[in-house]
Amino acid sequence: MGGSQSSEFQKLKVVVAGMPRAGAKSLVERMTKGVFVENAGPAALDSHLLTRKFEQLTLQLLPVGSQQGLWQDHFSTAERLVFVVDGSEPIDEAAFRSAFEKAIGESRLPEAVPVVLLINKVDADPDDDKKADAFANASLGAEVQAKVSATAASCARAGTMVQFKAIMVSAKTGYHIDETIRVVCGSTLVF
Repeated sequence: MGGSQSSEFQKLKVVVAGMPRAGAKSLVERMTKGVFVENAGPAALDSHLLTRKFEQLTLQLLPVGSQQGLWQDHFSTAERLVFVVDGSEPIDEAAFRSAFEKAIGESRLPEAVPVVLLINKVDADPDDDKKADAFANASLGAEVQAKVSATAASCARAGTMVQFKAIMVSAKTGYHIDETIRVVCGSTLVF
């Protein structure tokens, strides 16, 4: 953006895609409005703006979810990709690998675009004490992050990605939403 006014920020186009029913649209609602929308479902494809004064950025979040027909239309101009996986169930590595390869390959995602993998719904069963304890102790969370990261790294075109990071999040509770926004805002992903 041109001009000399300090109120004008750089705008980054962030495409938020992912696996079916993983919560891409709910995460965008949480990031931009601070609210949880259950079953956000397919809706009009609208950009959501999030201005971060500290980073002097405006994020243009475009929730395309699992609608792969929209991926080719929007991925080629993406400056960041956020890819969402449902963490409330065991990760289907074959389905994830297939969808992720389409996202970074067939959908014309530019090579140097940073990718953030979000494992959503880490709170999906608060009544399951074993799951809650495992996430609290980070053992299950670390295992899921490692599995998603390893599967993503094994994709055919993964070598063309400059960097990616996996983060456990919850659209419902807001868990790690601020960290996610900071990572997406960054010009590089700090590990």
